Amino acid sequence: MLDTALSDTDRYPLKLSDLMVMSCDLEKAPEKCIYGIMKPISNLPNVGLSGDRLYAPESILGDYVPYSGSVLAIDPSGRGKDETAYAVVKMLNGYLYVTDAGGLLGGYDKEVLIKLANIAKNNKVNMVLIEENFGGGMFTELFKPYLQKTYPVSIEEVRHSKQKELRIIDTLEPVLNQHKLIVDPKVIQKDYDSVQHRPPEKAMRYMLTYQMTRITKDRGSLAHDDRLDVLAMAVAYWVEQMSANAEQEILDRREQILDEELDRFLEGINTSNKRVKTDTWIGL
Repeated sequence: MLDTALSDTDRYPLKLSDLMVMSCDLEKAPEKCIYGIMKPISNLPNVGLSGDRLYAPESILGDYVPYSGSVLAIDPSGRGKDETAYAVVKMLNGYLYVTDAGGLLGGYDKEVLIKLANIAKNNKVNMVLIEENFGGGMFTELFKPYLQKTYPVSIEEVRHSKQKELRIIDTLEPVLNQHKLIVDPKVIQKDYDSVQHRPPEKAMRYMLTYQMTRITKDRGSLAHDDRLDVLAMAVAYWVEQMSANAEQEILDRREQILDEELDRFLEGINTSNKRVKTDTWIGL
């Protein structure tokens, strides 16, 4: 019997086992998450290749502090497609947290635009990224009134020129290899549940986790790639800040806290000295 594990590793570079799965708060996250394989997760749908598993962080370090930022990426449905894909990715200390992701039936429908505006509001995003495809930004113009009414926030259009498969892999593979991508278990479960209305032979192809583990560098390697593509777009937004060193961030924050405590201590001494001088003057 031939062992295809090595050939699969080379052909399919993105693996679920490189993720960390943990419940994500919408406003705060731990300062550092430690990757490990001692806490496998068995109660979530797993559509990865043979032997691929999901893992929870081995431990978390530091305090829970507010995210540095949060983006909602949107890939509008085009002609011949039937999903508008979206992903919410938050960033803290070089770690990226996926708090929501999925696909909505329809493209320019009012219901879809309202749902996307509510997703931006519920996740308290700082920026909305929209892939500029056909229509020359028409989706953005249609979406703006709904977003302004529900949750006013900046919108930025993103244009791609590189081959899609290479762009997605080049963006996600380094982040996954460094175990910097953390996904809320609700996202994985919802990803699975959202395709159950489709024919069984087609359902998995629409799933984010299926697309992640089946993409190759070959053009057209996926029948559907919208959910993975939009996740890569959100991750790419943060790539420039991925060099942040979590350890240094913790030290910097502790130093800031010590400085603030020292300032309060000195203010207390100065206040006491003034009170002593005042009492002495009154006594005289």
